[in-house]
Amino acid sequence: MNVRNYGLGSRDLGRALVNAYQLSANGDKTNADTKSFCRSFANYLRDEHGIKDLRRVELEHVQGYAEHLNERYEQGEITAGSAQVMLSRVNVAMSNARLDDKCHLNPVRDAGLPTRSGIADSDRSTPEGLHTKTCQKVSSRLASQLGLQRELGLRFKESSLINAKLAVVEGEKTGKITIDAGTKGGRPREVPINSNAQLEALRTAASQQGSERSMIPEYQTWRQYQFQSYREMKDTGMTFHGERHSYANDRYEQLSGVQSPVRSGVGHTQHHHFISQKLGISLNASRQLDHQCRLQVSNELGHGRISITNAYLG
Repeated sequence: MNVRNYGLGSRDLGRALVNAYQLSANGDKTNADTKSFCRSFANYLRDEHGIKDLRRVELEHVQGYAEHLNERYEQGEITAGSAQVMLSRVNVAMSNARLDDKCHLNPVRDAGLPTRSGIADSDRSTPEGLHTKTCQKVSSRLASQLGLQRELGLRFKESSLINAKLAVVEGEKTGKITIDAGTKGGRPREVPINSNAQLEALRTAASQQGSERSMIPEYQTWRQYQFQSYREMKDTGMTFHGERHSYANDRYEQLSGVQSPVRSGVGHTQHHHFISQKLGISLNASRQLDHQCRLQVSNELGHGRISITNAYLG
């Protein structure tokens, strides 16, 4: 266990992961997909964390990879099913390599990945009580970022790279903020400011930011700060992505005047009838309203397609 890559027959991290996966004598041990999935994880570890040896991989790195898969799914690069399979293969490989399950993440419960259908069947928003409890447990800087994620729908990286001091000035002056740092594909977007809670979240973050250029302290790199943050979140019972679920569902209700499918308990296919009955409008009008609200939520979250809202709203 003290040899590079746990002595799994290769100094190359990707090949070592494949060898580890094959130790379970899985029926698809020669499957090209397995090799591709293991290579994907190895590339992530190298590019995002500078890791080339399996002995340096910890649970926080797997959590970061799960967030990476979530982003790839939201941008339409992979399917919901592929995201789950990719993480599952990593779980098997890491457990075999380490001879324990300390780097194992349940794809949906722990990692926050979408269900295989891509349509949420339950509300995965972070409850207010859990949000408050977690903010009391983590550092005040990270707690302020959780507020940004919850009130503005930011991804973790976006909440880390934002210049909150500039954002709060923009929000107070124009009624919106521009998110352009850490966005997927580098595409900027605008998030409307509709409540005092949003401004308070920005002001709190600006105070924590101090003289720094972003929420990341000058003495830390992005890699170091990301790892530290995931370590702080360990054992809190929540994921960063749960805050974006909260924003999406709250915003949908604000825009439509009705609860989302996952919050109303109405199935995805029956929700248009639910809207029609609740608001006293025609079925066609309810379809149009639902589409408009989903499109707005999708744009505010920085998604590339409206269908991705199914993973948040049902």
